[in-house]
This record gives sequence, structure tokens and C-alpha cells, in this order.
Amino acid sequence: MSEADQDLERRIQLCAYLMWEAEGRPEGRSDEYWYRARERIEAETQSAYPPAQSRGHQT
Repeated sequence: MSEADQDLERRIQLCAYLMWEAEGRPEGRSDEYWYRARERIEAETQSAYPPAQSRGHQT
């Protein structure tokens, strides 16, 4: 597993944990939190890349 993949896994894990904590630590729903976190992280990553190109000042 590449370093980038490991970083992504850590980000998903942390996001899933924080969502689980925020929702009162419900039991038996770890897969749900993992998939929700993965979707959130992937959406954030896609919205950040490619960077928006500046149109500059139009006169």
C-alpha cells in the first residue's frame, strides 16, 4: 500500500470515528460510518482537484 493510500485510510478512519462520536457512539454501525466517511473524503478530494483556474480581472 502506497503512502498516499495509507494517508487516505487514516483520513477515512478519523472522519468515521468523529462522525460516530458526534452521533452518540451507536453500536453495530461501523460499516455505515466507514462508507459515509469515505464518500465525504472522496468528495472533498474531488472538489479540491483540479484547482480552479483564475480568470484574472476582466476589463
